Amino acid sequence: MKTYISLLVGLSLTACASRPVSETAASEWHLKPDCLYYSGHDKGTEIVSVQQSSLRAVLSNFKTGAADILDLSRPEKITRLNRFSLGLNKGEEFTSVAFHPQLDVFAAVIDAGEQRGRLELRAADNGELLDHVQVGYGPDAVVFSQDGSVLVIANEGEDFSFDRVKREFFTAEGNISIVRLDGKGRIKANANIEMADVSHREGFIVAEKGHFLEREVDWDGDGKISKQTDFDGNGKIDNKRVLLGTFEGVAVYGNEKKGEAGILIPVKADSKALLEPEYIALSPDAKRAYVTLQETNEVAEVDVENGKVLGYFNMGIAEHGADRKANGWIEFNQSVMALREPDGIALTPDGRYFVTADEGDTDTDAQDGEEPLQSGGRTMSVFDAKTGAFVADTGNQLDRITFEHGVYPDRRSNKKGAEPEGIVAFEMDGEPWAVVGMERADALVLVALADPKRPKVVALGKIPGEETRAPEGVAHFERGGEHYLLSANEMNGTVACFKIVRGEFTLEH
Repeated sequence: MKTYISLLVGLSLTACASRPVSETAASEWHLKPDCLYYSGHDKGTEIVSVQQSSLRAVLSNFKTGAADILDLSRPEKITRLNRFSLGLNKGEEFTSVAFHPQLDVFAAVIDAGEQRGRLELRAADNGELLDHVQVGYGPDAVVFSQDGSVLVIANEGEDFSFDRVKREFFTAEGNISIVRLDGKGRIKANANIEMADVSHREGFIVAEKGHFLEREVDWDGDGKISKQTDFDGNGKIDNKRVLLGTFEGVAVYGNEKKGEAGILIPVKADSKALLEPEYIALSPDAKRAYVTLQETNEVAEVDVENGKVLGYFNMGIAEHGADRKANGWIEFNQSVMALREPDGIALTPDGRYFVTADEGDTDTDAQDGEEPLQSGGRTMSVFDAKTGAFVADTGNQLDRITFEHGVYPDRRSNKKGAEPEGIVAFEMDGEPWAVVGMERADALVLVALADPKRPKVVALGKIPGEETRAPEGVAHFERGGEHYLLSANEMNGTVACFKIVRGEFTLEH
């Protein structure tokens, strides 16, 4: 592929972005836009899960609390078979969904705020509630085992509250739910397992000073989240930090211009409450699960068979060239050292490696003059599933290919770049592959994993449309020997379908 990276000095963002994709020399692999499904809602389409055996998918919408059942038998024209409202109560949110691999059943998880969340099992043909059970606080992801006998749920527990008498912030601990099903898809056993001890884990990488979680907290107890708040009560809204209270003995600050919508919770290395399970990769035999803990830059290893969190793999630091200035110029000549802080995770088909989409989640604030490590590796990384040892990452290949296709978001250069978020891994032509959703670039990126020590970015597919799309959930399926990808685009209410093609292919512009 022809590259223009060496010519960056002197090129404006406008000039870079205006170069049509078709001028880039054709590569061997391409992601061809095949279809765009419109949900009829302007946002909320977040997670999509495929049942390969029936060529159907289930799609969650966090804004409406409804699930769509989609027909994938004609990928060039995806249609909706059914739409089912989950009948959520006020304050509840439909956060994730998964299609049973064989049965006419889908699993939905609901975040109930300050109450424990729940799992619902519903019929895909008529939406009937078949079974349900309470899980942990803030369930955020759910996956089926390949045989459909086990469900694993990541309960994030990310909501914070404030005790105005004690002036203390607190949050429920996250945990993992393991649910076992019978042959009809009904619940026969369930367990919520707590996270392992954190006090003596080795190699923990996080700057104890300078890294924060930006969280919404009802600080004044009025039942609302204010985007601007007079924290110090002087009658003015100023752009300044104000001491609000403490979290586990450490000071918590807020900025009046961000109000209750952006209170900064300090990241502590020894806080079990900050372990917030996010996404899940389940081994082919369902004996192990790997769960991202984005905020603490770790992956939890879960013994599913015996219901126990074994410990934590440290995700380490990504270091490569990056564009770190949101100034209208794109130059990958600045060094970035960042905590990976992975969001999405997937296992290679053989179960030997897990791959992560290193989005980043914490915010940094250098109060003592020393710049903390950045947040978000801007990479896709490969780790050994047995040992958790780092194998390789993509360096700045993800940002570079978004630049080459004119979709690199320079406005995010001083934050987390194009932000890899969702990820899926699969086998194609006898070799392992991964696809990463780039949240801020509105695109999917295909990565070859034939040599896990040298993951190679080979193609990009731009999600159709000009508005913000923000791909969240990513899924893969096959039809007639061809490989397809789906992305649920939460900011415009669509699902994009791409066909993976090999050989000459020119994108229209």
